[in-house]
Amino acid sequence: MSTYFDTPDQALRRAGSILRVREQDRRFVQTLKTEDPDRENLLARGEWEDTVFDNQPDPRARESGSRVPGGIAGELRPLFVTEFDRVAIEIEPKPGTRIEAAVDRGMIRASESGRSEPVSEVELELKDGDPAALYDLALELLETAPLRIDPRSKSERGYRLAAGGDEPSTAISAEPVVLDPQMTIDDALQRVGRACLAHLLRNEPAALGGDIEGVHQMRVAMRRLRSMLSAVKKMLPEAERRWVSDEIGVLAGALGPARNLDVFATELLPPAREEAPDQPGWKELSEATDRARADAHRHVAKLIHSPAHTASMLRLLRWFEARGWRHEPPNEPDEALTVGAVVPAVLDRRRRAVRKRSRHFRRLPAHERHRLRIAVKKLRYTIELLDSLHARRDARPFTKRLKRVQDELGHANDVRVAYRLVIELGRAAPQAEPLADAGAQLLARRERELAQNEDKLRRGLRRLTQARPFWQR
Repeated sequence: MSTYFDTPDQALRRAGSILRVREQDRRFVQTLKTEDPDRENLLARGEWEDTVFDNQPDPRARESGSRVPGGIAGELRPLFVTEFDRVAIEIEPKPGTRIEAAVDRGMIRASESGRSEPVSEVELELKDGDPAALYDLALELLETAPLRIDPRSKSERGYRLAAGGDEPSTAISAEPVVLDPQMTIDDALQRVGRACLAHLLRNEPAALGGDIEGVHQMRVAMRRLRSMLSAVKKMLPEAERRWVSDEIGVLAGALGPARNLDVFATELLPPAREEAPDQPGWKELSEATDRARADAHRHVAKLIHSPAHTASMLRLLRWFEARGWRHEPPNEPDEALTVGAVVPAVLDRRRRAVRKRSRHFRRLPAHERHRLRIAVKKLRYTIELLDSLHARRDARPFTKRLKRVQDELGHANDVRVAYRLVIELGRAAPQAEPLADAGAQLLARRERELAQNEDKLRRGLRRLTQARPFWQR
Protein backbone atom coordinates (compact mmCIF):
# COMPACT_ATOMS: atom_id res chain seq x y z
CA MET A 1 0.00 0.00 0.00
CA SER A 2 1.23 3.51 -0.86
CA THR A 3 -0.07 6.77 0.62
CA TYR A 4 0.43 9.99 -1.35
CA PHE A 5 0.87 13.29 0.48
CA ASP A 6 0.55 16.95 -0.47
CA THR A 7 -0.58 20.25 1.00
CA PRO A 8 -4.24 21.36 0.74
CA ASP A 9 -3.29 23.66 -2.16
CA GLN A 10 -1.14 20.94 -3.78
CA ALA A 11 2.16 22.79 -3.48
CA LEU A 12 4.16 19.68 -4.29
CA ARG A 13 2.21 18.92 -7.42
CA ARG A 14 2.52 22.51 -8.61
CA ALA A 15 6.28 22.17 -8.13
CA GLY A 16 6.28 19.06 -10.33
CA SER A 17 6.91 16.62 -7.44
CA ILE A 18 5.11 13.58 -6.04
CA LEU A 19 5.63 12.36 -2.45
CA ARG A 20 4.52 8.95 -1.23
CA VAL A 21 5.19 6.52 1.61
CA ARG A 22 4.95 2.85 0.68
CA GLU A 23 4.54 0.02 3.16
CA GLN A 24 6.43 -3.03 2.01
CA ASP A 25 7.66 -6.09 3.92
CA ARG A 26 6.89 -4.45 7.29
CA ARG A 27 8.93 -1.37 6.53
CA PHE A 28 8.12 2.07 5.15
CA VAL A 29 9.84 3.62 2.15
CA GLN A 30 9.44 7.31 1.30
CA THR A 31 9.80 8.26 -2.36
CA LEU A 32 9.95 11.66 -4.02
CA LYS A 33 9.46 11.73 -7.80
CA THR A 34 9.86 14.64 -10.17
CA GLU A 35 8.60 14.87 -13.72
CA ASP A 36 10.81 15.54 -16.73
CA PRO A 37 11.08 19.37 -16.76
CA ASP A 38 10.20 19.60 -20.46
CA ARG A 39 7.41 16.96 -20.20
CA GLU A 40 8.53 15.73 -23.60
CA ASN A 41 10.08 12.41 -22.64
CA LEU A 42 7.54 9.88 -21.42
CA LEU A 43 10.38 7.78 -19.99
CA ALA A 44 12.10 10.39 -17.84
CA ARG A 45 11.42 10.92 -14.13
CA GLY A 46 13.69 11.71 -11.20
CA GLU A 47 13.28 9.47 -8.15
CA TRP A 48 14.78 9.43 -4.62
CA GLU A 49 14.04 6.99 -1.78
CA ASP A 50 14.63 6.58 1.97
CA THR A 51 13.47 4.17 4.66
CA VAL A 52 11.32 6.03 7.21
CA PHE A 53 9.91 5.18 10.65
CA ASP A 54 6.17 4.93 9.87
CA ASN A 55 3.47 5.80 7.35
CA GLN A 56 4.11 9.54 7.64
CA PRO A 57 6.30 11.81 5.49
CA ASP A 58 9.73 12.62 6.94
CA PRO A 59 11.21 15.88 5.60
CA ARG A 60 14.50 15.01 7.35
CA ALA A 61 15.07 11.91 5.21
CA ARG A 62 18.44 12.26 3.54
CA GLU A 63 17.56 11.73 -0.15
CA SER A 64 13.82 12.24 -0.58
CA GLY A 65 13.12 14.58 2.34
CA SER A 66 15.85 17.04 1.42
CA ARG A 67 14.05 17.69 -1.90
CA VAL A 68 10.72 18.61 -0.33
CA PRO A 69 10.27 22.40 -0.72
CA GLY A 70 10.94 24.22 2.53
CA GLY A 71 8.11 25.48 4.71
CA ILE A 72 5.43 22.93 3.71
CA ALA A 73 6.34 19.89 5.83
CA GLY A 74 3.79 20.73 8.53
CA GLU A 75 1.00 21.12 5.95
CA LEU A 76 1.35 17.71 4.27
CA ARG A 77 -1.83 15.62 4.31
CA PRO A 78 -2.73 12.17 2.88
CA LEU A 79 -4.66 12.66 -0.38
CA PHE A 80 -5.08 9.17 -1.78
CA VAL A 81 -3.93 5.58 -1.41
CA THR A 82 -2.94 2.97 -3.97
CA GLU A 83 -3.40 -0.70 -3.11
CA PHE A 84 -2.43 -3.28 -5.70
CA ASP A 85 -0.74 -6.62 -6.17
CA ARG A 86 2.37 -6.55 -8.31
CA VAL A 87 4.02 -9.37 -10.18
CA ALA A 88 7.39 -8.21 -11.49
CA ILE A 89 9.96 -9.96 -13.62
CA GLU A 90 13.26 -8.77 -15.05
CA ILE A 91 13.82 -9.24 -18.76
CA GLU A 92 17.10 -9.02 -20.63
CA PRO A 93 16.12 -8.73 -24.31
CA LYS A 94 19.76 -8.37 -25.32
CA PRO A 95 23.13 -8.16 -23.55
CA GLY A 96 23.45 -4.96 -21.54
CA THR A 97 19.72 -4.12 -21.56
CA ARG A 98 17.53 -4.90 -18.54
CA ILE A 99 13.80 -4.14 -18.27
CA GLU A 100 11.51 -4.66 -15.30
CA ALA A 101 8.00 -5.64 -16.38
CA ALA A 102 5.45 -5.25 -13.59
CA VAL A 103 1.80 -6.30 -13.78
CA ASP A 104 -0.30 -4.28 -11.29
CA ARG A 105 -3.88 -5.06 -10.26
CA GLY A 106 -5.73 -3.19 -7.51
CA MET A 107 -7.37 0.12 -6.64
CA ILE A 108 -6.71 3.84 -6.19
CA ARG A 109 -8.79 5.37 -3.39
CA ALA A 110 -9.19 9.02 -2.33
CA SER A 111 -8.50 9.46 1.40
CA GLU A 112 -11.40 11.81 2.23
CA SER A 113 -14.20 10.87 -0.16
CA GLY A 114 -13.43 7.18 -0.50
CA ARG A 115 -13.91 7.38 -4.26
CA SER A 116 -11.96 4.71 -6.09
CA GLU A 117 -11.07 3.35 -9.49
CA PRO A 118 -9.36 0.12 -10.55
CA VAL A 119 -5.73 -0.37 -11.53
CA SER A 120 -4.96 -2.89 -14.25
CA GLU A 121 -1.74 -2.13 -16.01
CA VAL A 122 1.63 -3.31 -17.21
CA GLU A 123 4.45 -0.97 -16.25
CA LEU A 124 7.76 -1.26 -18.09
CA GLU A 125 10.85 0.30 -16.54
CA LEU A 126 14.25 0.46 -18.20
CA LYS A 127 16.93 -0.49 -15.70
CA ASP A 128 19.92 -0.43 -18.05
CA GLY A 129 20.60 -0.28 -21.74
CA ASP A 130 18.77 0.71 -24.92
CA PRO A 131 15.49 2.66 -24.40
CA ALA A 132 14.18 1.44 -27.76
CA ALA A 133 13.98 -2.07 -26.29
CA LEU A 134 11.07 -0.86 -24.11
CA TYR A 135 8.97 -0.23 -27.19
CA ASP A 136 9.99 -3.52 -28.78
CA LEU A 137 8.82 -5.34 -25.66
CA ALA A 138 5.58 -3.31 -25.55
CA LEU A 139 4.86 -4.24 -29.18
CA GLU A 140 5.38 -7.91 -28.33
CA LEU A 141 2.97 -7.61 -25.40
CA LEU A 142 0.42 -5.92 -27.64
CA GLU A 143 0.31 -9.05 -29.79
CA THR A 144 -1.05 -11.00 -26.82
CA ALA A 145 -3.42 -8.46 -25.21
CA PRO A 146 -5.32 -5.27 -26.31
CA LEU A 147 -3.17 -2.82 -24.34
CA ARG A 148 -3.23 0.99 -24.57
CA ILE A 149 -0.60 3.58 -23.73
CA ASP A 150 -1.61 5.71 -20.75
CA PRO A 151 0.87 8.51 -19.99
CA ARG A 152 -0.97 9.24 -16.73
CA SER A 153 0.79 7.88 -13.69
CA LYS A 154 -1.09 6.39 -10.74
CA SER A 155 -0.46 9.66 -8.91
CA GLU A 156 -2.13 11.72 -11.67
CA ARG A 157 -5.18 9.49 -11.49
CA GLY A 158 -5.12 9.72 -7.69
CA TYR A 159 -5.04 13.51 -7.72
CA ARG A 160 -8.06 13.50 -10.03
CA LEU A 161 -9.93 11.23 -7.62
CA ALA A 162 -8.95 13.43 -4.67
CA ALA A 163 -10.36 16.44 -6.53
CA GLY A 164 -13.74 14.72 -6.94
CA GLY A 165 -13.18 12.37 -9.84
CA ASP A 166 -16.29 13.53 -11.72
CA GLU A 167 -14.66 16.29 -13.74
CA PRO A 168 -13.91 15.26 -17.32
CA SER A 169 -10.33 15.30 -18.52
CA THR A 170 -9.37 18.65 -20.01
CA ALA A 171 -7.32 19.38 -23.10
CA ILE A 172 -3.65 20.23 -22.72
CA SER A 173 -1.91 22.80 -24.91
CA ALA A 174 1.53 22.20 -26.33
CA GLU A 175 4.40 23.16 -24.06
CA PRO A 176 7.58 24.87 -25.31
CA VAL A 177 10.29 22.61 -26.70
CA VAL A 178 13.67 23.67 -25.32
CA LEU A 179 16.46 23.41 -27.92
CA ASP A 180 20.08 24.49 -27.93
CA PRO A 181 21.76 26.01 -31.02
CA GLN A 182 24.62 23.50 -30.69
CA MET A 183 22.29 20.52 -30.81
CA THR A 184 22.57 18.30 -33.86
CA ILE A 185 19.55 18.06 -36.11
CA ASP A 186 19.13 14.47 -34.94
CA ASP A 187 19.00 15.60 -31.29
CA ALA A 188 16.50 18.34 -32.09
CA LEU A 189 14.27 16.07 -34.18
CA GLN A 190 14.24 13.49 -31.41
CA ARG A 191 13.28 16.09 -28.81
CA VAL A 192 10.53 17.60 -30.98
CA GLY A 193 9.18 14.15 -31.84
CA ARG A 194 9.01 13.16 -28.18
CA ALA A 195 7.26 16.42 -27.30
CA CYS A 196 4.66 16.15 -30.07
CA LEU A 197 3.80 12.53 -29.29
CA ALA A 198 3.58 13.29 -25.56
CA HIS A 199 1.27 16.22 -26.40
CA LEU A 200 -0.92 13.91 -28.48
CA LEU A 201 -1.10 11.09 -25.92
CA ARG A 202 -1.88 13.45 -23.04
CA ASN A 203 -4.91 14.73 -24.95
CA GLU A 204 -6.41 11.32 -25.66
CA PRO A 205 -8.41 11.24 -22.38
CA ALA A 206 -10.00 14.62 -23.20
CA ALA A 207 -10.83 13.50 -26.74
CA LEU A 208 -12.38 10.28 -25.46
CA GLY A 209 -14.39 12.32 -22.94
CA GLY A 210 -16.01 14.38 -25.69
CA ASP A 211 -13.92 17.54 -25.26
CA ILE A 212 -13.68 19.08 -28.72
CA GLU A 213 -10.51 20.90 -27.67
CA GLY A 214 -8.95 17.49 -26.95
CA VAL A 215 -9.49 16.48 -30.57
CA HIS A 216 -8.14 19.85 -31.70
CA GLN A 217 -4.99 19.53 -29.58
CA MET A 218 -4.33 16.01 -30.87
CA ARG A 219 -4.59 17.40 -34.38
CA VAL A 220 -2.26 20.28 -33.51
CA ALA A 221 0.29 17.78 -32.17
CA MET A 222 0.20 15.87 -35.45
CA ARG A 223 0.53 19.02 -37.53
CA ARG A 224 3.44 20.32 -35.48
CA LEU A 225 5.18 17.00 -35.92
CA ARG A 226 4.52 17.01 -39.65
CA SER A 227 5.87 20.56 -39.92
CA MET A 228 9.15 19.60 -38.26
CA LEU A 229 9.54 16.48 -40.40
CA SER A 230 8.82 18.51 -43.51
CA ALA A 231 11.34 21.16 -42.45
CA VAL A 232 14.19 18.62 -42.29
CA LYS A 233 12.97 16.24 -45.00
CA LYS A 234 16.08 16.67 -47.13
CA MET A 235 18.14 15.30 -44.25
CA LEU A 236 16.02 12.14 -43.87
CA PRO A 237 16.03 9.01 -46.04
CA GLU A 238 13.08 8.99 -48.44
CA ALA A 239 11.82 5.58 -47.29
CA GLU A 240 11.78 6.74 -43.66
CA ARG A 241 9.93 9.95 -44.57
CA ARG A 242 7.24 7.96 -46.35
CA TRP A 243 6.92 5.49 -43.49
CA VAL A 244 6.48 8.10 -40.79
CA SER A 245 4.07 10.09 -42.97
CA ASP A 246 1.91 6.98 -43.41
CA GLU A 247 1.92 6.28 -39.66
CA ILE A 248 0.80 9.82 -38.86
CA GLY A 249 -1.71 9.93 -41.71
CA VAL A 250 -4.05 7.28 -40.29
CA LEU A 251 -4.78 9.24 -37.12
CA ALA A 252 -4.81 12.60 -38.90
CA GLY A 253 -7.40 11.21 -41.31
CA ALA A 254 -9.76 10.44 -38.42
CA LEU A 255 -9.21 13.68 -36.50
CA GLY A 256 -9.81 15.96 -39.50
CA PRO A 257 -13.53 15.21 -40.09
CA ALA A 258 -14.31 15.43 -36.37
CA ARG A 259 -12.58 18.80 -36.08
CA ASN A 260 -14.26 20.19 -39.22
CA LEU A 261 -17.71 19.26 -37.89
CA ASP A 262 -16.87 20.71 -34.46
CA VAL A 263 -15.97 24.06 -36.07
CA PHE A 264 -19.09 23.99 -38.24
CA ALA A 265 -21.35 23.24 -35.25
CA THR A 266 -19.81 25.61 -32.71
CA GLU A 267 -18.41 28.52 -34.74
CA LEU A 268 -20.34 28.77 -38.02
CA LEU A 269 -23.84 27.55 -37.31
CA PRO A 270 -24.80 29.47 -34.11
CA PRO A 271 -24.13 33.05 -35.37
CA ALA A 272 -25.85 32.36 -38.70
CA ARG A 273 -28.89 30.97 -36.91
CA GLU A 274 -28.99 33.94 -34.55
CA GLU A 275 -28.81 36.41 -37.47
CA ALA A 276 -31.78 34.82 -39.32
CA PRO A 277 -33.78 32.85 -36.72
CA ASP A 278 -36.86 32.59 -38.95
CA GLN A 279 -34.97 30.87 -41.76
CA PRO A 280 -36.52 27.40 -42.36
CA GLY A 281 -34.19 24.41 -42.08
CA TRP A 282 -32.09 25.33 -39.04
CA LYS A 283 -33.51 22.42 -37.06
CA GLU A 284 -32.80 19.94 -39.84
CA LEU A 285 -29.27 21.29 -40.37
CA SER A 286 -28.49 21.20 -36.65
CA GLU A 287 -29.78 17.66 -36.23
CA ALA A 288 -27.85 16.42 -39.25
CA THR A 289 -24.70 18.11 -37.96
CA ASP A 290 -25.13 16.55 -34.52
CA ARG A 291 -25.51 13.09 -36.03
CA ALA A 292 -22.45 13.50 -38.22
CA ARG A 293 -20.40 14.87 -35.29
CA ALA A 294 -21.37 11.96 -33.08
CA ASP A 295 -20.35 9.51 -35.80
CA ALA A 296 -17.03 11.29 -36.35
CA HIS A 297 -16.19 11.34 -32.64
CA ARG A 298 -17.16 7.67 -32.30
CA HIS A 299 -14.75 6.92 -35.12
CA VAL A 300 -11.97 8.83 -33.32
CA ALA A 301 -12.70 6.99 -30.06
CA LYS A 302 -12.76 3.62 -31.82
CA LEU A 303 -9.40 4.37 -33.40
CA ILE A 304 -7.83 5.54 -30.12
CA HIS A 305 -9.02 2.36 -28.40
CA SER A 306 -7.78 0.11 -31.20
CA PRO A 307 -4.63 -2.04 -30.95
CA ALA A 308 -3.63 -0.67 -34.36
CA HIS A 309 -3.41 2.86 -32.94
CA THR A 310 -1.43 1.67 -29.92
CA ALA A 311 0.97 -0.16 -32.21
CA SER A 312 1.35 2.93 -34.38
CA MET A 313 2.16 5.14 -31.38
CA LEU A 314 4.67 2.60 -30.07
CA ARG A 315 6.37 2.42 -33.47
CA LEU A 316 6.56 6.21 -33.67
CA LEU A 317 7.88 6.52 -30.13
CA ARG A 318 10.48 3.88 -30.88
CA TRP A 319 11.43 5.61 -34.15
CA PHE A 320 12.23 8.84 -32.36
CA GLU A 321 13.88 7.13 -29.39
CA ALA A 322 16.14 4.98 -31.60
CA ARG A 323 16.53 7.69 -34.29
CA GLY A 324 15.22 5.26 -36.83
CA TRP A 325 15.95 7.68 -39.68
CA ARG A 326 19.67 7.37 -39.01
CA HIS A 327 20.73 3.87 -39.99
CA GLU A 328 24.15 5.20 -40.93
CA PRO A 329 26.21 8.19 -39.68
CA PRO A 330 25.49 11.43 -41.59
CA ASN A 331 27.84 12.24 -44.46
CA GLU A 332 28.00 15.97 -43.73
CA PRO A 333 30.39 17.43 -41.14
CA ASP A 334 28.88 17.54 -37.66
CA GLU A 335 29.06 21.32 -37.46
CA ALA A 336 26.84 21.65 -40.55
CA LEU A 337 24.15 19.59 -38.82
CA THR A 338 23.67 21.76 -35.75
CA VAL A 339 20.30 23.39 -35.26
CA GLY A 340 21.84 26.84 -35.06
CA ALA A 341 23.49 26.39 -38.46
CA VAL A 342 20.46 24.93 -40.24
CA VAL A 343 17.50 26.85 -38.81
CA PRO A 344 17.93 30.14 -40.76
CA ALA A 345 17.85 28.24 -44.07
CA VAL A 346 14.82 26.20 -42.95
CA LEU A 347 12.86 29.32 -41.99
CA ASP A 348 13.94 31.12 -45.17
CA ARG A 349 12.57 28.23 -47.21
CA ARG A 350 9.28 28.33 -45.31
CA ARG A 351 9.04 32.11 -45.79
CA ARG A 352 9.75 31.83 -49.52
CA ALA A 353 6.90 29.35 -49.83
CA VAL A 354 4.53 31.86 -48.21
CA ARG A 355 5.67 34.66 -50.51
CA LYS A 356 5.37 32.45 -53.58
CA ARG A 357 1.87 31.26 -52.67
CA SER A 358 0.71 34.81 -51.94
CA ARG A 359 1.53 36.28 -55.38
CA HIS A 360 -1.47 37.81 -57.16
CA PHE A 361 -3.49 37.08 -54.06
CA ARG A 362 -6.56 38.97 -55.28
CA ARG A 363 -6.96 36.52 -58.17
CA LEU A 364 -6.17 33.32 -56.27
CA PRO A 365 -8.96 30.70 -56.34
CA ALA A 366 -10.06 28.99 -53.14
CA HIS A 367 -7.83 25.94 -53.52
CA GLU A 368 -4.74 28.14 -54.01
CA ARG A 369 -5.63 30.19 -50.94
CA HIS A 370 -5.88 26.91 -49.08
CA ARG A 371 -2.31 26.06 -50.16
CA LEU A 372 -1.21 29.50 -48.97
CA ARG A 373 -2.85 28.85 -45.61
CA ILE A 374 -0.93 25.58 -45.28
CA ALA A 375 2.34 27.38 -46.09
CA VAL A 376 1.59 30.04 -43.44
CA LYS A 377 0.70 27.38 -40.89
CA LYS A 378 3.91 25.43 -41.57
CA LEU A 379 5.95 28.59 -41.07
CA ARG A 380 4.19 29.35 -37.81
CA TYR A 381 4.50 25.82 -36.39
CA THR A 382 8.17 25.69 -37.34
CA ILE A 383 8.83 29.02 -35.64
CA GLU A 384 6.97 27.87 -32.52
CA LEU A 385 8.92 24.61 -32.32
CA LEU A 386 12.20 26.51 -32.69
CA ASP A 387 11.10 29.34 -30.41
CA SER A 388 13.76 28.69 -27.77
CA LEU A 389 16.51 29.45 -30.29
CA HIS A 390 15.50 33.10 -30.70
CA ALA A 391 14.86 36.05 -28.44
CA ARG A 392 11.10 36.32 -27.96
CA ARG A 393 11.26 40.11 -28.16
CA ASP A 394 12.73 39.89 -31.69
CA ALA A 395 10.27 37.25 -32.86
CA ARG A 396 7.04 38.72 -31.43
CA PRO A 397 6.19 41.33 -34.16
CA PHE A 398 6.70 38.80 -36.94
CA THR A 399 4.74 36.02 -35.25
CA LYS A 400 1.84 38.39 -34.45
CA ARG A 401 1.54 39.26 -38.16
CA LEU A 402 1.81 35.58 -39.00
CA LYS A 403 -0.95 34.59 -36.59
CA ARG A 404 -3.34 37.28 -37.85
CA VAL A 405 -2.90 36.15 -41.45
CA GLN A 406 -3.29 32.50 -40.48
CA ASP A 407 -6.51 33.25 -38.62
CA GLU A 408 -8.00 35.17 -41.56
CA LEU A 409 -7.04 32.46 -44.03
CA GLY A 410 -8.42 29.90 -41.59
CA HIS A 411 -11.82 31.63 -41.60
CA ALA A 412 -11.83 31.47 -45.39
CA ASN A 413 -10.95 27.79 -45.29
CA ASP A 414 -13.79 27.14 -42.83
CA VAL A 415 -16.19 28.43 -45.49
CA ARG A 416 -14.56 26.23 -48.14
CA VAL A 417 -15.01 23.20 -45.86
CA ALA A 418 -18.57 24.31 -44.98
CA TYR A 419 -19.65 24.08 -48.64
CA ARG A 420 -18.59 20.44 -48.71
CA LEU A 421 -20.20 19.69 -45.35
CA VAL A 422 -23.55 21.20 -46.33
CA ILE A 423 -23.61 19.00 -49.44
CA GLU A 424 -22.65 15.86 -47.47
CA LEU A 425 -25.15 16.57 -44.70
CA GLY A 426 -27.89 17.15 -47.25
CA ARG A 427 -27.24 13.80 -48.93
CA ALA A 428 -27.64 11.96 -45.62
CA ALA A 429 -30.65 13.94 -44.33
CA PRO A 430 -34.24 12.66 -44.67
CA GLN A 431 -35.38 16.22 -45.55
CA ALA A 432 -32.69 17.70 -47.76
CA GLU A 433 -34.49 20.79 -49.11
CA PRO A 434 -34.95 22.78 -45.85
CA LEU A 435 -31.44 21.79 -44.77
CA ALA A 436 -30.05 23.07 -48.06
CA ASP A 437 -31.91 26.37 -47.65
CA ALA A 438 -30.46 26.87 -44.17
CA GLY A 439 -27.03 25.88 -45.41
CA ALA A 440 -27.24 28.44 -48.20
CA GLN A 441 -28.14 31.12 -45.65
CA LEU A 442 -25.13 30.18 -43.50
CA LEU A 443 -22.75 30.18 -46.48
CA ALA A 444 -24.04 33.50 -47.78
CA ARG A 445 -23.41 35.08 -44.38
CA ARG A 446 -19.85 33.79 -44.26
CA GLU A 447 -19.19 34.91 -47.85
CA ARG A 448 -20.28 38.44 -46.90
CA GLU A 449 -17.89 38.41 -43.95
CA LEU A 450 -15.02 37.25 -46.15
CA ALA A 451 -15.73 39.99 -48.70
CA GLN A 452 -15.76 42.61 -45.94
CA ASN A 453 -12.42 41.36 -44.57
CA GLU A 454 -10.71 40.92 -47.94
CA ASP A 455 -8.86 44.25 -47.86
CA LYS A 456 -7.77 43.66 -44.28
CA LEU A 457 -6.41 40.25 -45.22
CA ARG A 458 -4.48 41.63 -48.19
CA ARG A 459 -2.92 44.35 -46.04
CA GLY A 460 -1.93 41.84 -43.39
CA LEU A 461 -0.45 39.50 -45.96
CA ARG A 462 1.52 42.34 -47.56
CA ARG A 463 2.93 43.38 -44.17
CA LEU A 464 3.88 39.79 -43.45
CA THR A 465 5.69 39.17 -46.73
CA GLN A 466 7.54 42.49 -46.46
CA ALA A 467 8.51 42.07 -42.80
CA ARG A 468 12.19 41.54 -42.13
CA PRO A 469 12.83 37.98 -40.90
CA PHE A 470 13.88 38.14 -37.24
CA TRP A 471 16.11 35.08 -37.63
CA GLN A 472 18.40 36.97 -40.06
CA ARG A 473 19.31 39.72 -37.58
